Amino acid sequence: MDIKSLTNTLLGEESLEGVSRATGASTGDVLNVLAAALPSLLSGASAQANTASTSAGFANALQSHAASDTSNLLGFLSNADLKDGNAIISHLLGSQQQTTTQQISQQTGVSKKQTGLILACIAPLLMSLLGKSSQNQTNSTNVTTSAASSLMSGLLGGGQSSMLTSLLGGILGGGLGGQQTQAQPQTQTITQQQTATQQTSSFNPLSLLSSLLDVNPNKFMPGNDEEEK
Repeated sequence: MDIKSLTNTLLGEESLEGVSRATGASTGDVLNVLAAALPSLLSGASAQANTASTSAGFANALQSHAASDTSNLLGFLSNADLKDGNAIISHLLGSQQQTTTQQISQQTGVSKKQTGLILACIAPLLMSLLGKSSQNQTNSTNVTTSAASSLMSGLLGGGQSSMLTSLLGGILGGGLGGQQTQAQPQTQTITQQQTATQQTSSFNPLSLLSSLLDVNPNKFMPGNDEEEK
């Protein structure tokens, strides 16, 4: 699994609709929150996988979540275990959980409470995808610490991280389905997203989202949710 396929699943139409149903947020707000949060979540996962005191626990958590049946993403996310999701987010973001959640809320215009719900809803799916990919690397149902570390290095290394921040920064800069604020986020991850957007002034986030992800970006423009529901 590479960063493109991971993002494709997490930000695909089925995932966005499932999180929307579970949290009551519009699919546009879900898209904006996840686009803002994903770099921080993956960075936290990488830290968990590569820190001696947490790597074993993280590998065990990936193995446990890999057993989840995610073949029906809409059903899985519509009935997500939010308690488990909150625990995952707490581990991935650590002491920065409240600060990061607040900054994402300010950046996207989504309330802090709903931002937290969206993150908690997507977290079990993220862990399941990472766990399954780790298992595939070793052709085993076991997830080893080395497999988890190798997976995260592959996802965020070799220019993959730059591609991620450029893509997600473009989505945020395009204002898809959510309100943009003038708040200046202080975390390095979100600042990098804004920089990537500024450096690509001719960048069309709608076109990029459509070409790189299996979604129809027009579906998530303001006003479309009400028409489909």
